[in-house]
Amino acid sequence: MKKKVVDEVPKKSKTMMANEPVASYYPSFTKQNNILHAQVTSKVIAKDFSFTEFKKIADKSPFTLSEWAGILHVSERTLQRYAVYNSCFGAVQIELILLMKKLIDIGQDLFGVEGLREWLDSSVFSLQHKKPIEYLTSYAGIQTIIQLMGRIQHGIPA
Repeated sequence: MKKKVVDEVPKKSKTMMANEPVASYYPSFTKQNNILHAQVTSKVIAKDFSFTEFKKIADKSPFTLSEWAGILHVSERTLQRYAVYNSCFGAVQIELILLMKKLIDIGQDLFGVEGLREWLDSSVFSLQHKKPIEYLTSYAGIQTIIQLMGRIQHGIPA
């Protein structure tokens, strides 16, 4: 059986263009939608994260209320007021609390409950002989300490 040979290519248009509905593949991300989504998400998280939730994490940690106030960038009196009224934290504080929870869990698995506090107060070679507790005042600093504990956990030298 022989194949048919087509001599002519149909000429419908001079330019070739793909006409696919791109919008159906990608959701609409406008500036307004992102802002609205961020506002709704932060309200849901803030509504659900009260002082009682924070207290559960703080009780497991080796930090005092004064140290928590420094980590969260609020006054100690503000934390006491949150305790009285069982107030909800702001989005920035929630993020720091959850990151600190991760640090506490990793640190206590690695060093033990008392060992974590001793390690945080000791000078560490990888941090240019600074104390890890000095890094707990910013998001990036907390991430640095978590990464350092991960390297220690896996036996990776500084």
